[in-house]
Amino acid sequence: MSLFLAVDGGQTATRVVLADGSGQILAQAAGGPSNHTEEPGGPERLEQVVSDTVNRALADVGRGSIAEQEFEAACFGMTGETTIKQRVLERLVSTRRLLVVHDSVNALMGATAGKPGLIVIAGTGSVARGMDGQGKEVRVGGWGHLFGDEGSAYWIGRAAIRAAAGELDGFGEPTRLTPLLLAELDVPSAYALMEKYYSGEWSHDHMAGLALWVSRAAGEGDCVAQAILRDAGTELAKFALAVISVLFGSAGIAAGQGAWANGPLVSYVGGVFENEFVLADFKESVRTAYGNVRIEPPFLSPVLGSLLLAYRSAGVEVPDWTRLGPG
Repeated sequence: MSLFLAVDGGQTATRVVLADGSGQILAQAAGGPSNHTEEPGGPERLEQVVSDTVNRALADVGRGSIAEQEFEAACFGMTGETTIKQRVLERLVSTRRLLVVHDSVNALMGATAGKPGLIVIAGTGSVARGMDGQGKEVRVGGWGHLFGDEGSAYWIGRAAIRAAAGELDGFGEPTRLTPLLLAELDVPSAYALMEKYYSGEWSHDHMAGLALWVSRAAGEGDCVAQAILRDAGTELAKFALAVISVLFGSAGIAAGQGAWANGPLVSYVGGVFENEFVLADFKESVRTAYGNVRIEPPFLSPVLGSLLLAYRSAGVEVPDWTRLGPG
């Protein structure tokens, strides 16, 4: 039996699916993060996480280790750059067809089940990608925390610190975020909080974690926190609007052309969208610009998007998974 390997490797977890040639999923497994390969020891961590996670899936189907298995096709959707990861995975995985793609590629494939549409991803970072069904694809964002990541958890965490600093300086509104962040992070002042980041003691991933406290403050009625989250939704909507404009243009959408004749399919994924303020503003902003859009959660997960890409690379026809519906 031929085995197809699908992997979604992100900043928080690595997910693996094994399937046969008919679209039947045989095993699934999850492991630790598999990004940041540019850092010292990064390639070795990537190899270890992938090996351990794939081996657990292989054990479930009675196969040997990754070193002993040849796959019909394998697709890895990976956060960040792919050059180093490609070199590591070429050594690690024996397969007739190896695809190593940016994680927005497999996320889009899963979100639309291979149909035309677009996805906005907002987790620690942010990026959007769309395809029109005629072979044209576009990516917007994904420039990292120094130059982009608008609307992301990192962006939200940084905005929270700026709000606390603004209150301290006397020109910002009073906000529940200031005492909440100081208490939860166990620092005596906003100055001490910022020193943790400037010194490198706390990473940008740590700052992204502050988004949880922004959500909490917003839920408790803090207007500043709610405004930050709504602004995040607006920023993420800009990604979607840019993709729509590049792929079809406003005239094409208004005329209902091609595969999007019933309205563009706009999907979204990532922890940031779990916040009601972010999602509500995202939907409102997109629909204000294009009233006939369909905004839906993904049909399939990113790791199943990797599986679809693996099948396509091998020329294998699989069931029409869109019948399963969103989610």
